[in-house]
Amino acid sequence: MSWKNDFDLGGTTYLNGANHGPLPRVAIDAVNEALEWKRDPSSIDDSIYFTLPNRVRQAAAPFFNCHPEDLAVTTGASAGMSLLAGGLEWKPKDHVVIPAGEFPAVYLPWVALRSSGVEVTVLPTDGGLTTGQIVDALRSTTRVVAVGHVNFATGYRLDVETIGRICRDRGIAFVIDATQSVGSVPFDVRTAGASVVAAAGYKWMLSPYGTGVFYVDPEWVNRLRVPFVNWATVNGSENFNKMTELDIDFRAGAARWDAPETASFLNCNPMAAALEFLGQIGVEKVFAYTRSLIDRLVDGLPTGFRVESSLADEHRSSICRLVGDDQELTRAAYQRCLQAHISVSMRESGLRVSPGVWNSEGDIDRLLQQLNSQ
Repeated sequence: MSWKNDFDLGGTTYLNGANHGPLPRVAIDAVNEALEWKRDPSSIDDSIYFTLPNRVRQAAAPFFNCHPEDLAVTTGASAGMSLLAGGLEWKPKDHVVIPAGEFPAVYLPWVALRSSGVEVTVLPTDGGLTTGQIVDALRSTTRVVAVGHVNFATGYRLDVETIGRICRDRGIAFVIDATQSVGSVPFDVRTAGASVVAAAGYKWMLSPYGTGVFYVDPEWVNRLRVPFVNWATVNGSENFNKMTELDIDFRAGAARWDAPETASFLNCNPMAAALEFLGQIGVEKVFAYTRSLIDRLVDGLPTGFRVESSLADEHRSSICRLVGDDQELTRAAYQRCLQAHISVSMRESGLRVSPGVWNSEGDIDRLLQQLNSQ
């Protein structure tokens, strides 16, 4: 079964969900609804500043297997990572462990702490990060281990459950960037043992650019600073007749980290609609479907190309990285795809294919036709 008719991609064969997830039709309708609100602002009720972000929380929670109040609505993964990096009290010689080869949102906020005397160990990840590498890198001063659940270039899905148990046993904050998994791969913050999780919404959550979700384990809520005060996150802010009486008294849960202007209509309304659409399908069904499309691709792969993503059940994702026997073969295939209006990505010298529920088997066959045209 395909949900292709729930999207409007024109004549493009779009196999690039790891780059941008397309807005489903219901999200486009939600954008138009938000435009109408601004065309005639008399239709905007004061309650929307609170009900709209809460609708996003409610729709996103099943993809994290958490309570809605454990989620903040942010602007992306960079915002979430930076919230934690800036939310801890750091001392010189404190230690952070991160893998090499991660998206900059995972990497840069921690590297920036070196200027404050924090020591950062970057682990090599050829062939995928192992639990043993993490354990060997830990010190008595380790405060944070930060990883991506699914690698943006290779699609390698990390064993976060084992790493999470190790971090929890040692009192180390376990930080996950779930941008390339939430919405496409089953994910559970509880079994992962995550302290915080950051995820951008514009990929597999099929939401606009500039959206995101930030999970905070309830045990960590009172251990992290709030680097900026969003008036809409304090108790009593719903009462617009008593605005001058507000104080720094945050509502329970993670909402205190909501991005300012959380209910930004053109982002928040389509995000809620997109998550509700995905929720009706269910992430297990989404993942099974994308796996079947990748299997079709792998089975039909012509001589001269090979898969550089793990196909082991425990490490698979919705991303498949292909490389040619030489770099020119990969580049030429990418150019043929562009000319044939097939959207894939070149990432780290490989052809990244990332199908979603908007695709069909015919889309995979069109890609294979271009790969075969050597």
